[in-house]
Amino acid sequence: MNDFQERLQELLEDAEINRLQLSKIIGVDHSTINGYFNKNYYPQLDIAIKIVKYFKCSLDYLFGFSNNKNNENHNNLEFFENLNKLINDSNLSLRKIFKDIKISLSNYFRWRDGTAPKTIIIIEIAKYFNVGLDYLVGNVDI
Repeated sequence: MNDFQERLQELLEDAEINRLQLSKIIGVDHSTINGYFNKNYYPQLDIAIKIVKYFKCSLDYLFGFSNNKNNENHNNLEFFENLNKLINDSNLSLRKIFKDIKISLSNYFRWRDGTAPKTIIIIEIAKYFNVGLDYLVGNVDI
């Protein structure tokens, strides 16, 4: 199991609910929750946010970036603004960063126009810049 799967399983057990119950609570199909465990894929960002809001934990905790369940990094910037700050602070070119992360530069412009990034990409960006997910997505009020 990966960190996300282990943490989600732990949260389910602590809350004494099963996957079917969680699927109903957050409004997704039961097969979607099972897919996180059986097909080893990550939830879309909006679903991940619903999960952390329900369990009152941070994205960093859910995805194994932190062992602290609570989010202590309160930052009201949005993902794109935070990403730009990280890029500017790094003194690296946008092209180099995206090449290093192995994602298309065209994603940057889609995000600028309001398209939400995939969770796996957010994870890779957070690892690259050595920041938490909660910081990168602008924090989640829980």
